[in-house]
Amino acid sequence: MEIQIFFIHFSYIQMIAEFNSYMSNIDIDFFKELCLKHGELRHYKKNEFILHEGDACSFFGFILSGVVKYSCTNRTENKPYNVGFSFPNEFIADYPTCLYGMKSELNIQAIIPCEIYICSSTFLQQKFKENNENQRIARIAAEQMFFQSYSRYLDLFRFTPEERYLQLLKKCPAIFQMVSLKEIASYLKITPIHMSRIRRKQSCDNKK
Repeated sequence: MEIQIFFIHFSYIQMIAEFNSYMSNIDIDFFKELCLKHGELRHYKKNEFILHEGDACSFFGFILSGVVKYSCTNRTENKPYNVGFSFPNEFIADYPTCLYGMKSELNIQAIIPCEIYICSSTFLQQKFKENNENQRIARIAAEQMFFQSYSRYLDLFRFTPEERYLQLLKKCPAIFQMVSLKEIASYLKITPIHMSRIRRKQSCDNKK
């Protein structure tokens, strides 16, 4: 039974890799090794906050198990919107504020129970300064996260909500097994009702 669970878990990790595709261009082993060797393993309950908007992000982490979401608050609506997710075998942080000691404009929250190795951002900065190779790793990580964020920003204007839903479904179908439809609707910046309509329409179209 444990072996079966392991392969199911590993399969989801493989399929979910397309969501944060920038990770494939980052030296994830560098961040993983720092966290596993020098970090502290912490356990977070479902819906527990790892970082609150407005707090300084003084850490980065590596997810051993679980799923976390990133959200920010629309000040006019006073409503949070999901802007991203992280999954097992990925690192988490509000990367810019983590490096520069700024106040975060994001919430980071566990969607399900999580095990995360947490490491000091001060230690990360020290490692980046050690040599040119580490500085290169830091630069590439920043560039890749920017490229993905930039592409997502453009998609909000280039595509309709239905098109964005279909793109996500095609690119990363496993996310629908790991994240609730309500959370995905927030990420697509649509209401759960709109999401249900899109799914019903697609179901009807597929039956034709």
